[in-house]
Amino acid sequence: MSGPTKTTCPGYTKAYLLHLSRTNYTRHYRQKRARLTSPPVIQNIEIQKSFWFVLLLEQYEANMKVVRELQCTLIEDVLPSLADELALDSEQIAWANQYLEDSQTIFQLLRRENFTRSFAMESIRKNLLWRFKKLWPPEPELPLTRVYFLPADVRDPFGRPIIIIQAIGFKNSSDTYIPLLIRAMEQFRLRLKTLNDTSDQGFPVLQYIVLFDVKDLSVQNLSVDLISWVLRDLVPRFPGMLAAVFIVNSSWAHSGMWNIAKRVLPASAVSRVFFSSPKELVAFFTPASLPKDYGGSIPPLYSLASRPATPGSASSSPELTKLHSDIGASTSLSPAHISPTSLLNPFFGYPASMARGSPLLQHGRRRKRDLLHTLAVLFCRKIVVPQMATFVPFRHHLRVLVH
Repeated sequence: MSGPTKTTCPGYTKAYLLHLSRTNYTRHYRQKRARLTSPPVIQNIEIQKSFWFVLLLEQYEANMKVVRELQCTLIEDVLPSLADELALDSEQIAWANQYLEDSQTIFQLLRRENFTRSFAMESIRKNLLWRFKKLWPPEPELPLTRVYFLPADVRDPFGRPIIIIQAIGFKNSSDTYIPLLIRAMEQFRLRLKTLNDTSDQGFPVLQYIVLFDVKDLSVQNLSVDLISWVLRDLVPRFPGMLAAVFIVNSSWAHSGMWNIAKRVLPASAVSRVFFSSPKELVAFFTPASLPKDYGGSIPPLYSLASRPATPGSASSSPELTKLHSDIGASTSLSPAHISPTSLLNPFFGYPASMARGSPLLQHGRRRKRDLLHTLAVLFCRKIVVPQMATFVPFRHHLRVLVH
């Protein structure tokens, strides 16, 4: 029996065509609605990274006074109390005092607690207890044979130092490597502190960029539990120190293992890990920031391994110097007003000020008119800005502003 045709069954054909037209219209309407209602997505990853880099420096400059005051409280009040509790000797107190004098570390801990002083003090106290348990007594630097600190004058586009780690499989139980990983992270922190103490570039270096080479890492020797422990337990002990981890020379097996591991990891850790092809790596870092082993123009790793580290020789580009001067001027010369939509405002939606060294409501109370004004501004941003962002000139100006 032949199927329905226009001559044998015109009614069926008409209904079928009507069904097709309705389906196409519904699909077109849903796509149009999704474009209008979905949040704007900046597809250029460089814009996102530069935005967070600028925001981090702004937060550091704006909260430097709070960090100094917190350090004084920790050294004068918290540390003596902890010394009595643990019966610390003078050498242990001096060791803890050196940690509390690390302004960049204290800032990152304060930032993790949303700049809430009481929460930060409790978090730092717990961190001190953990450090005495895991890192005391201090030991000489580990011979990190497959970890390469690129020269201090080699940075990523945002002025951050670069570490290259060539991973290998685990020959013993993963528990054997836990103390070594803790020591290695402390070594990273101390190098970053030395870099800031000896640098003359005018703005702080708060983070590393890590290139994690998994070429010689077999999936059979990969411990998912160890990866989870590093990202869930170890990295939070050194908050904010690793800006991003670029996985290079990976295979489909590594990607599959990561897809399994990331399901049990916090989103904050997952968002910092990127699988990059050689072309993407060179496009982001530029050849001047990569060894020849990874498509760059600087000497290969085997020659860099014997080159002495010179933290004080880091040179800053004119763009980074200008960026820092602009941020410093905006935070030191601008009035104490904090925008209602600023991420630095703990009273989000209401205008605040920093006149007394800590955020305060500008009018002494939460006014409904201020909240309505903020909601109107956010509504305009959601409706108008995403549509403007589809135009090429707007994307160009956005890229210039964030850089």
